[in-house]
Amino acid sequence: AVVSTQSKQWYQRRVHGDNTITVGTVAENRGTVMSSTISLGLSARDLKDKDFFGKSDPYVVISRPNMGGGFSTILTSETKQNTLNPDWDDFLFKEAEWNGNDKELNLKIEVYDDDGKKGPDGKDDLIGTAFYSLKQLEAAALLKSLLPLSDGKKKKPSGQLCVRSYRELQ
Repeated sequence: AVVSTQSKQWYQRRVHGDNTITVGTVAENRGTVMSSTISLGLSARDLKDKDFFGKSDPYVVISRPNMGGGFSTILTSETKQNTLNPDWDDFLFKEAEWNGNDKELNLKIEVYDDDGKKGPDGKDDLIGTAFYSLKQLEAAALLKSLLPLSDGKKKKPSGQLCVRSYRELQ
């Protein structure tokens, strides 16, 4: 919720000879924005097995887009050992930290198979990737629907993302 808002416009002009060129117009909103705390429970189902012996050891990484392109990791779950149907611990976070209070901003969700040393490293195999907004994750939790993960190569999903819970706390 926006507590207070002030609008202000500014114009930056550059004089070049006898010509005046408008370089940009920016509308700026200032105010105090109250951010919700969100509890998100994620699981995966029917993950593609990346291990030769036993089953995959999956963990999930959630990233947000950067202004200049690319993604920044904002959360990495714990690794669940020897399973293709992991239930990760619930995540607790401030909405503004993830998406700047934009529930339609697509987050990158990647599921990896942990191959050895503790924590993410270059030897871990990517099981699947998906791009979903908080709005889509909330809807999936309400409707109890599964969201496909893609390996980026085949049309067949490499597993399903399950949103067990989505709660906004004040």
